[in-house]
Amino acid sequence: MSGLVMIVLAVAVVAFLVAPLLRADAAEAERLGAATSRLGELHSRHEQALAALRDLEDDRATAKIGDDDYIALKNRLTAQAIDVMKRIDEVEEQRRDPAPRPVRDDAPGPA
Repeated sequence: MSGLVMIVLAVAVVAFLVAPLLRADAAEAERLGAATSRLGELHSRHEQALAALRDLEDDRATAKIGDDDYIALKNRLTAQAIDVMKRIDEVEEQRRDPAPRPVRDDAPGPA
């Protein structure tokens, strides 16, 4: 009799754990959760890029960096910040759009 109780209890636990995966909106919830997580990561990378640009401006103002290096670094950091902003827009669009689309993940993070 105790074996039967254990089997029933095991089936109940498995059903409880698997039930959320079988819900009709589980895929949508997963998509939104993934987009929210990615959005947080992208906002963090954007802040890092802006901080790097501010540091670069400070280095130029204190003559720690030459004009040629400043221009090259500013162009690279600005391009990275713009790329991250575009990717933020893509993820925000993905969160609003019920049809999932892949989000680019090919650019390196800020220096």
